[in-house]
This record gives sequence, structure tokens and C-alpha cells, in this order.
Amino acid sequence: MLTTRRGLACLAFLVPAAALSGFAVVMARKIVKRGPKDYRRAELTDDGRRVRIDLDDYTKAPGDFGVFDPATEKYTRVGEVTLINEDQKYVERRIDPLGSVPGRLGPIVDWTPDVFFEPSAVGGRFEEVDVPTAYGAAPAWLFEAENTDVWVIHIHGSWTDRSIMFRDVHAFSSLGFTSLVPTFRSDPEVSPPQAESSHLGQTEWRDVESAVSYAVARGARRIILSGWSMGGTIALLTAERSAHRDRIVGVVLVGPVTSWRKTITAGAVRAGVPAIGAGLVMCLLQAPPFARMLGLEEPIDFDALEWVDVPKRVAVPTLVLHSYTDQEVPWEISAAFQRANPDTVTLIPLPEAHHTQEWNASPCTFSNELTAWVSKTILAEQG
Repeated sequence: MLTTRRGLACLAFLVPAAALSGFAVVMARKIVKRGPKDYRRAELTDDGRRVRIDLDDYTKAPGDFGVFDPATEKYTRVGEVTLINEDQKYVERRIDPLGSVPGRLGPIVDWTPDVFFEPSAVGGRFEEVDVPTAYGAAPAWLFEAENTDVWVIHIHGSWTDRSIMFRDVHAFSSLGFTSLVPTFRSDPEVSPPQAESSHLGQTEWRDVESAVSYAVARGARRIILSGWSMGGTIALLTAERSAHRDRIVGVVLVGPVTSWRKTITAGAVRAGVPAIGAGLVMCLLQAPPFARMLGLEEPIDFDALEWVDVPKRVAVPTLVLHSYTDQEVPWEISAAFQRANPDTVTLIPLPEAHHTQEWNASPCTFSNELTAWVSKTILAEQG
């Protein structure tokens, strides 16, 4: 009987331990590997002026969004929610503008916060350029403006692509700065492919440093780094380590990852997993053998990617725009980031929006807060 009890006790310990270990492996892969597209069913309504799409928290969110039809390889911009059918689990949204009504749509689409789809839709002059990097030329979009002294480098997050930053270019456009939207090593547009896994900004910042060097070589005297999500990690690393950091006069962050430890822990809590599960994830990503198995060039150094628990690490004036309802990177992390850097970081909470969809929920509020801060903090103070 005693042996049986011991066996049951061991089993009771091993089963949750195995489950946690399995979760840690799955979550570690999800963090650094590109996942499959999350397609939704969709169709045009009978009048052809609205899209009917599967109902979820994202498709019913207020604001403007886009749908990509993989069959036609075309995008459609959608706006106002006109109907939510909870019983049949679909939502209808107005196609915006009506002149862009597609001839057909579906049966599956990819939902995206991108509403511009191509650089010409943002407005202004642009060209495709090649940024020299350690591995060769990396494609980038250059939006030329009258002010070539001030450049903004727009840095996207993990497992998105540079087009997702058109919203950021649009938000900055009234300031008249030159904008550069670069790619980095884990982007599929880079040829030949350079990285099969995301390094959480730890290596990608070097490619953004190449973009900074490109800007300086073409006359940039002052540079603003604008990073969204993991792009925030990259922006902060670049501001610290760049050979041209004396020219980096400001950093703008949207829903930023300023602590990968806290972000991963929040993800575990959201999944209903004990904190020890998040610890296992980070142990795996820091272990050289497992890191190599995931295709990482080097293990993740979480100390290097920590700005919340390191007081006054941020030396450059920094604006954080973050929705207080962000679930992926909780707003509370940005609040702690601001408290750790009270002299340099300004935090502006924005209304309800999903992760890095603050612009979509309220473009005017987003742009007004951004331009007001830049005008007051960078242009007025630095002349």
C-alpha cells in the first residue's frame, strides 16, 4: 500500500510537471517562430457594400481595419460595424471607401490592422531603397519630405512586416519629416533569408542600426526611432548602442515590449498557466542547446532586454502610446517602465484597443498626441 501511495504521489507530481514542460516548449516556439495565418471565413453581403466575417474580439473592434483575400491577393479596407449577430457568430462591417468594393471576396480572409496596403496610399513621394547591412542589401521604403534634417525610422514588431508601419508613417506625416521603413533579418522580404527565428530584438537592432547609418549618410542630423511592440525593444537597444546615438533625439513606442520577462509572464497568466511555466519558457530560451534547436543564433539574454527593473536606463526623451486594454503586452508594464524612467519617459494611455491597434481605434487621437509630444519635446527644446 505504501508503495502504491508513493507511486501515486510521484505521478501526481510528474503529470503537471510534464504539462508545464510541454507548455514551455510550445510557448517558446510560438514566441520566436512565425505561426500560420489566422484565417477567418468571410463574404460580401447581398448589396456588396459590406463584409460579413466571423465574429471575434478583433473583428468587432471599433475602428478601421483591412482584410486580405488570398484567392485574389487583394486588400479591402473596412470600417464601421453595422451588425453583430451573436447567434450565428458573424459581424458585418462597411467597406470603406465604397469605391473600393471588390468584385468578390472569400471564402477565407486574413484580418489585418493595416489599412493602407501599399506605400502610394500613404501619400507623398516614396521609393524603394536598399539599406546596406552586414548580410547584404535589405529593402526599405523611403518617404521623402521637405525636412531632410529630421528622419524617422519606423520599426515593426515580430512576425509582421514593414507595411504594418504605414499607419505610423501617416501619423508622423503632418510634421514633414523624412521617413524610412526598413526590414530586418527575420523578415521574409530579405533575400537570401537570414534568420528563421525572431531574436526578440537582440540581433535585429543591428539591422536598424544600418538604417540609422543610411539616414546619416544622406544628411539626417536628428533621428527619431519609432517602434511598435517588439519594435520598441529594437528602438531602445538602438538608442543605447548606436554609433550615431548622439543624433538620436527621441524615441516613440507603441504597445512596446520593455520587459520580455514580464511580457512572457503575462502571456502565461493569460493562458492560465502558473508563473513557473513562464520561468521554464525563459530558461529554455536562455539555454544554448535549446536556442540552437529553435534556430537562434545566440541564446536570449533577458537582462539585456529589461528596462522596467533597471531604473533610469533610458537616456533619450521617449513617448509611449499604449492602450490600457492591451492584453498581449499589458499597459501596466508600460506604467512600470515610466516609473523606472520618470525623467525621460512620457506615458499616454489611449482608449480601448487591441495590441498595436491604437491608431485603428482613434487615428486622430493617436496622431494628435504624437505630434504634440514631438513638437513640444523635440522640436521646441532642440530648435
